[in-house]
Amino acid sequence: MNKLGGYITKLMTIVVEEEQEQFVKDLALSELEKLSVNINDFVKKNTKDFFDKVKETEKKLLQEDKNVKDK
Repeated sequence: MNKLGGYITKLMTIVVEEEQEQFVKDLALSELEKLSVNINDFVKKNTKDFFDKVKETEKKLLQEDKNVKDK
């Protein structure tokens, strides 16, 4: 189902297998590091977007509340 999860699991397995050549382990570890950066960037961007939307909603609600009190 989750292809990326399976891919990451295979890379992690390669890194910890003692029978693998060091070159192959290094390649797998390098790929995991790239994926880590991509995932971190994704999380940061979407967390920022989420909090920006929350702040925007709070501002609208406060403005509406102020308008109701002014009437």
